Amino acid sequence: MAKNTFETIYETLKQRILAGTYSIKMRLPIEDDLITEFDSSRYAVRKAIKQLADEGLVYSVKGRGVVLLEHTPQTQQFNLNLGQLSGIKAMNADRQLDYRTDVVSFKQVIVDADLSEQTAFEIGIPVYAIQRVRLFNGQHAVIDINYFNAQLVPGITAEIARKSIYHYIQNDLNIKIAVVKRMLRVDSANKIDREHLELGENNCVGNMISIAFNDAGRQFEYTESHFIPNEFVFTQLIRN
Repeated sequence: MAKNTFETIYETLKQRILAGTYSIKMRLPIEDDLITEFDSSRYAVRKAIKQLADEGLVYSVKGRGVVLLEHTPQTQQFNLNLGQLSGIKAMNADRQLDYRTDVVSFKQVIVDADLSEQTAFEIGIPVYAIQRVRLFNGQHAVIDINYFNAQLVPGITAEIARKSIYHYIQNDLNIKIAVVKRMLRVDSANKIDREHLELGENNCVGNMISIAFNDAGRQFEYTESHFIPNEFVFTQLIRN
C-alpha cells in the first residue's frame, strides 16, 4: 500500500482540528504516533504540521509538542502574522516620532453575547476593556480598543496600559506570546473615532484587528487599532 502523502495527512488533521477531535487535550498526537497511523514518512508528517501552523491552527512548543490554537468562526477569518508581535510602540521604534499614549478608558467587564461575537472570547469570562489614544508628534493618530482575558493576563493596570501591556505580559508575567493573527480593513468612522482621532475630512478609519494566543493555544487578547487612513502605510515583504 502506498504511504499517505503530506496533503492527505494535512487535510485529515485539519478536518479533525476544526471538528474538535483534539480539543480536550489541546494537542496533536505525537509525531511517532502520526507516522504510524498514516503509514507515512517523518518528512510528510512534519510538512503537514507546518502547513497547519502556517494557517494558524497549531503551534509547536518545545517539550510540549504541537499545541492547538483556540479557534472560532471569528478567529478563522484572520491571516496569520508571525512578524513583529510587540505592539505599536515597538513597531515604530526606528522612526523619529514624539510618541505618547493616553489611556482614555480602563475597566473590567464580563463578556456577554455581543462582545463574544466581536472578540471570540467565551461568554462569562472577565476581560480588561481598555481604550488608548496614540499620539505621534502631537497628533491623535490611533486609538487602540483592547480586550485582554483577565484570567490569563491578570494584574493589568491603567499605568501598565499607558506604558506597554506587551512588556508587562512578556517580562512580568513571563507569558510566551506564540501567535498573533491580524486582519486589516477599512471601516466607517464611529463616535469613538470622531471623538478621539484627528480625522479631518476623513469619514473612515483603517482598522488593524489583532487576536493573540499564548503558547498553550489560549487566546488572551482581542484588539482593534483604528488609525487615520492617510497617515500610515503598511508594507510586507513576501519571499517565494
